Amino acid sequence: MVLVHHQPHHQPTTSGSGSLLERADLSHPIPENARKLAQLVEYDESRVEMGTHSVFVREARPPGAHYAKATVLFLHGQKTLGLKQVMVVSASMSAQFVLPLMTSSRHLSCVVLVAPSNTHEVLNPSSYVVPTLVLWGERDTSLGPTAAANLKNLPTVKLQKIPDAGHACYLHNPKCFENLCVNFFDLIRSYHH
Repeated sequence: MVLVHHQPHHQPTTSGSGSLLERADLSHPIPENARKLAQLVEYDESRVEMGTHSVFVREARPPGAHYAKATVLFLHGQKTLGLKQVMVVSASMSAQFVLPLMTSSRHLSCVVLVAPSNTHEVLNPSSYVVPTLVLWGERDTSLGPTAAANLKNLPTVKLQKIPDAGHACYLHNPKCFENLCVNFFDLIRSYHH
């Protein structure tokens, strides 16, 4: 599970079906110059001491004069690092830890759930207020379709099946996965500025 830092904002309001998120086309490609820049990113790994705990941090710095759109870190330690709003990408079984957080927008800007488990535990969909993108591969015959069926009634959700992919759709069709995630993050960021 990965968290992506995002500036605080107000959550979007929706009025029934046909919300901005539901209508959004997230499939357009990421520009090639952005992909080339991503190959030049430098990584630095370190630890942040938090009392009796040592938290592993991996920092990605953009090349040259480019700015960072986000900070990526593992779940533990965002408070110590001063992060108030985060974007979460959660795959499969890690969803059991993310789903309970989605009833409050206090700390989360948005969530990407990749073929998430435990979606049967969502008993009151209207209480899940965090904008959510649910992804699964077209060859996923279990968790993905089940999650889509269980989460389709969340107030701010986009369901997206990824072509030519199985359960781990980010591995089978990474370009499509990246396009959908980046466009979703940009939509959330743009909608709130």
